[in-house]
Amino acid sequence: MLEIVSVDVNPVVYILESVSRSLIAVKVMTAPIVLFAYNRPSHTRATLEALARNTLAAQSDLVIFSDAPKDDAAASAVREVREVLAGVTGFASVRVVERERNMGLARSVIAGVTELLDAHGRVIVLEDDLVTSRHFLQYMNDALDYYADDPKAFSIGGYQFPARTMAIPMRYRHDTYASYRCCSWGWATWRDRWARIDWDMGYIDAFMADREQQARFNRGGPDMTQMLMHQHQGRIDSWAIRFCHAHFANDMRCIYPVKSLVSNIGLDNSGVHCGVDPRRQHDSLDEAFIPSDFCRADPVEPELAAAFYQAFCPPPPEPEPLTPRVVLRKSRSFVRHSFHIAARVAARVRRFLFRPVQDVDILLVNTMQKSGGAARAAWRTFLGVSRGRPGARYLTLVKDDLRADVVGRYHWSLKGVLAVRFASLDRIPMARYPQRLPVTFTPAKWINPLRVPLSRFRPRLVHLHWLASSLLRVEDLGRIRAPVVWTLHDTWAFTGGCHYTGDCGGFQSRCGRCPQLGSERDDDLSREIWLRKQKAYGELNLTVVAPSRWLAELARRSSLFAGRRIEIIPNGLDTDVFCPLDKAAAKTFLGIDAAHPVLLFGAQWLTDRRKGGDLLAAALAKIEFPCTLLTFGEGQLALTTNPNLAVRSLGSLSDDVSLALMYSAADVFLCPSREDNLPNTVAEAMACGTPCVAFDANGLPDMVTHQVDGWLAKAFDPEDLARGIRWILSHPQPEVLRNAARAKAVAEYSLDVMSARYAALYSELTGGLHQ
Repeated sequence: MLEIVSVDVNPVVYILESVSRSLIAVKVMTAPIVLFAYNRPSHTRATLEALARNTLAAQSDLVIFSDAPKDDAAASAVREVREVLAGVTGFASVRVVERERNMGLARSVIAGVTELLDAHGRVIVLEDDLVTSRHFLQYMNDALDYYADDPKAFSIGGYQFPARTMAIPMRYRHDTYASYRCCSWGWATWRDRWARIDWDMGYIDAFMADREQQARFNRGGPDMTQMLMHQHQGRIDSWAIRFCHAHFANDMRCIYPVKSLVSNIGLDNSGVHCGVDPRRQHDSLDEAFIPSDFCRADPVEPELAAAFYQAFCPPPPEPEPLTPRVVLRKSRSFVRHSFHIAARVAARVRRFLFRPVQDVDILLVNTMQKSGGAARAAWRTFLGVSRGRPGARYLTLVKDDLRADVVGRYHWSLKGVLAVRFASLDRIPMARYPQRLPVTFTPAKWINPLRVPLSRFRPRLVHLHWLASSLLRVEDLGRIRAPVVWTLHDTWAFTGGCHYTGDCGGFQSRCGRCPQLGSERDDDLSREIWLRKQKAYGELNLTVVAPSRWLAELARRSSLFAGRRIEIIPNGLDTDVFCPLDKAAAKTFLGIDAAHPVLLFGAQWLTDRRKGGDLLAAALAKIEFPCTLLTFGEGQLALTTNPNLAVRSLGSLSDDVSLALMYSAADVFLCPSREDNLPNTVAEAMACGTPCVAFDANGLPDMVTHQVDGWLAKAFDPEDLARGIRWILSHPQPEVLRNAARAKAVAEYSLDVMSARYAALYSELTGGLHQ
C-alpha cells in the first residue's frame, strides 16, 4: 500500500494552549485531497486521471478511502477499483485506505474528512464520479486561503450548474458567488467549520416545530427540509443534508464558481444517489477558467439566490387535457387546499388572540442577546444561571441563534429586521430637544409592536439587565408581580433617561433641566420619565445588583432607589476560555513584531467620548519608545503623529477565542474611560493574564489594584496614564503582574463565582423553589 508523507509546511507552527483546548494554526502549501471510491472502476479511473492533470497535483497529497463491498454482488467491482488505486501516480504522496467493512458513503465521508481535518486543518473532497478541470486544485487552494478568516464562509464548492439551468447575469462581475446550500460535488472546508456540525441532529425537534426556521432553511432549495426530515426518519443516509443544516444553523455560506470546474459523470444511473439528470450534466468544462475575483461570503446576491433556488425546483409537468374527470379532480383538490389554508389562518388568529402564558423559573431580560457589552455580560450571566436552573429563559428583542431557551425575533427574519427599525421610534420624544448632546438617552415610552411581551410569561423571578430599544415600557415594570432582580450596567434605571450622568446630580432629586437634553425646564422629558419610573417602581419587589461599588453608591444616592436593597455582584466570564495563551506565539500568529511591546485598546465604539480615546491619544503622544497599538471595535481612533507608534486595527471581534488570542498577544491593556461601570474588556484582559492601565475613577478601582496587577492613573491625566504604560512595560518581573491579574479575574470574575452568588440570591427571593 502506498503511504502518505508529511505535507510541506511553513516551519513556524503556532500552538496556543488554553486550560481546556489548544488552538493550532498551520499554514500549508496545498490542502490535502481526500477521494471516496466504491465500486465503479471506470468512473474512478476518469476521476483520478483528470485530477492528476491538475496544475497543483504534483504538490498535493492524496488520500483515497476505498469502501468494502456491502454484498457479494459488489465484491468484484470493488476489487477492480482497488486495482486501479494501486497504480495511482502524479501526486506528492498517495495513501489508500481499504476499508475491511462496508461503511456506506455518509459514514465514510464523515470519518475520512474528520481524520484529514484533524491532521491538516483544511481538506479538498471528491467522490469517484467527479471529473475536474485542470485548475480545480488551484481554485480550491486559493479560495481556502481567501475565505479562511471570513466569519460567513463555511465551505467552498467546485461545481456550478450548466448555463441552461442557472444563468449568471452578464453584469455580475465576480468569479464566485455565495449560496445558502452546500456543494457536495467537489468541495473543501476547514477544521473549525466542520467541528460545528451536529451529526446527531439534536436540533431536529425544535426545527420541525418551527416553520420560520424551515422556510429559511429552504432558501437553498425547496427540497431541503424534506431531505432533513427523511434523514431523521432513516429513509436516507446523507452526510450532505446535515452539512447543509450546519451552514444554516451557523448563518454561513458556501462559495460557488460562476463556471463549473467539476463535471459529474455519475449521472448515468451508475450510482445509488444520482440518476440521469440533463439539467445538471455538463457537455464540457472550460479548462482555461481560473476564478480569481472572489466575492464576499455575505450578503448573498438576491438574483443569484433566486436562480439557484429555481435550479432545484422540478420542471413543470406537461399540462393534462381538460376532461370532465380532470376538472372534477382539480376542483376537489382546490376545495381541500382552500380548507387547509382557512384552517391554518384560523389557528394563527386563535394563537394571536389567546396566547398561552408560559410558566418559567427565572426570566432574564435584556434588549439584545449578545451584541454590546451589557448584552455580553447578561448572556454570560444566563449561561451561568441556566447550568443550575434549566427552567430559565432569556427574553430579548432579537436573538442571534436557534436556542429554544432564548425568546425573541430572529435578527435575520423580517420581523427581526422590522423590530430593530421600529426601535428608533422610541427616540421621537427627543426631537423636541434640538440642543441635546450626542449620547444615549432612552425614554422607554413607545412599545415595540414586534417584541415578545413580558406578559407572555409567568415567572417565579424576573432578572432585568439592559432595557432599551422599546423592548419594555417603564409602565410594564410596574405590572411585574414576581420578585425582580435588576443588574445595572449603567445609570438608566435610576435616572430620567440618561445612561451615564456625567457631572449632573439631578438623579438624586427628581431630574429636570437635563443638561444632556440641553433643557432649561424643570418639567422636561427627564422629569416626565422620572415620574413614570417613580410610579412604576412603587409596588415592585425589587433587589438591585450593581457590578461595581461605584455604581452601587450612585444607586444608593439616587431618589428612585434610595432605601432599596442593593447588592454588589461583579459580572462573570468563562475563565477557561479567557485564559493566558502563549504570548510570543499569539504575536506571531497575528503578524505582530515581537521585538516591540504591544498595547491594546478596544470598545464597541472607539469614537465614544466616554471611552476616553482622546485621553489615550494624548498619553500615547508621550511614548518615546517603539511599540505597537492594537485596536478593536467600530470606528477609528484619532491619534496624533508619533513615529514610535505602529497602529493596527483588528475591527470588531465577536468570538471569545479570537478575543482571548488578542488579549494574550498584548503586553498591556489600556482603559482610559471617563465613565465606566465594570468593563468586560478589563475583566477579559486580566483573565488572559494581561495587566491593565486605567484611570482611578468609577468602577475601575474595583478591578485594578495599583502596582499589583496594573496601574491606576490619576483621573483623566494623560501624563499619568503614559507613566503607567512605562511602569508596566519596564517591570522587572512581568510574570508577577500577569499572574496577579489572572488570579484576580479567577477569584472575582469567573462564571462559577458569579453564578453561585446569583443562585444564592435567587433562592433567597423565591424561597428556594425552582423548576
